[in-house]
Amino acid sequence: MIVLTVPQALLLFLLGGVFVHFVIAGGRTFYSEDLQNEPGALVGQLLFYVTGMMSIWFVGLHQVIPWINGIAAALLLALAVGVYEWARHAIWLRRFGLGWGDHVPDVLCVEGPYRWVRHPIYLSYLMAFLAAFIALPHWLTAASLLLNVVVFAHGARHDERRIAASALAEDYAAYRERTGMFLPKIRDSRRT
Repeated sequence: MIVLTVPQALLLFLLGGVFVHFVIAGGRTFYSEDLQNEPGALVGQLLFYVTGMMSIWFVGLHQVIPWINGIAAALLLALAVGVYEWARHAIWLRRFGLGWGDHVPDVLCVEGPYRWVRHPIYLSYLMAFLAAFIALPHWLTAASLLLNVVVFAHGARHDERRIAASALAEDYAAYRERTGMFLPKIRDSRRT
């Protein structure tokens, strides 16, 4: 175990705390008829508490964060929280369901970050896991990042199949053509 400096302790608190924020803020944002029986709620909580918060604090108590890694991770973490809150604001009161659930929103959201990417909430989660890996390059944070990339990509595909089979199918197909899943689509300006 290392002796924590104030900057390292602060960064560990922020890196771990962002996953607690995702759980609490998500519980106030996403729609569910029965939150206790939502697979997405359970998956998210397990991933955020175990592969996020606990792994970060375990590694962080045994490994010094180089200052350049700490600065890069803090900037990426701030961006992740910014994207998350921007997306939450865009879907506020629109009855967006949890991942892996059955609920389909009444209308598509194409405002805020949804204008450029279809899954900014998942993107913000992945950015937070990447920030943890940047701060603490270790096999445990690498494994957490890779696991969460796979899980949230699966969640995004599940959500897309659900919407594509709903009354929003035609609008969603057009939306998919112009937006990327996690990153904005690069448009070829030469195309007409």
